[in-house]
Amino acid sequence: MPETKIVKDLMVPISEYPVVYEDLSLKEAIIILKNHLSRGKEHRSLMVFSKDKKVGGEERLVSILTVRDILNTIKRNRMIYENTELYTMSWAFFYHKTPLEQYTITRVGQAARPLVKAFLQDNDTVTRAIELMMTQNVNLIPVFRDKKAVGILRALDILDYIGDML
Repeated sequence: MPETKIVKDLMVPISEYPVVYEDLSLKEAIIILKNHLSRGKEHRSLMVFSKDKKVGGEERLVSILTVRDILNTIKRNRMIYENTELYTMSWAFFYHKTPLEQYTITRVGQAARPLVKAFLQDNDTVTRAIELMMTQNVNLIPVFRDKKAVGILRALDILDYIGDML
């Protein structure tokens, strides 16, 4: 019988991810992510921390900002500001700098996915992680040790594990 893997065996340390704060603008977050990627880093999500909320004296992870969150927020802002219907919206506006400025003033805390249901403890099983990813429809999940964020488990990490078992 194969050994039971736990999440901490597969997770990526949270220190490898770029960090933003919930009070930054979406524009600032995009620049931070772009700089992170330009240095050859592979992670395409930002860990969102709160300067006010603390865990053991350290800033608390409050949400995750993904590329999909960024695009959805820009789309939503355009629909609000221009009263544009969802089905008539052209994605061509993503190629024009001037309109994008006004759509990226939203604060990160308003655009990011809150950590309500999709999170793990570092001693949870990989089976639990797979179940959570499937039921919550997410590809990455923050990992905690008690209340402190220690890592991120990605669907790719699980796929790599499954591949090794084959």
